[in-house]
Amino acid sequence: MKNPLKELMKERGWTYADLSSVGQISMSTIYKIREGESKKIHKNIINLVEAIGEDPEKFKKDYREFRKDKRKRLLRQ
Repeated sequence: MKNPLKELMKERGWTYADLSSVGQISMSTIYKIREGESKKIHKNIINLVEAIGEDPEKFKKDYREFRKDKRKRLLRQ
């Protein structure tokens, strides 16, 4: 399972600075979400996802699945 934030950034060609600017969120918070270190996605990212026409509930679900898969991979090491 891929991180939906990473995929969104890739699709849009956004850097951390770009996302920080349009989402009004710090680059360190973006990094934590992108790496799966944050349990929840910042509300500004959810609002941005909705504003660009994506389903915020699917985005949150995909993020939860990404974190779950990442945890499983780490536990297998």
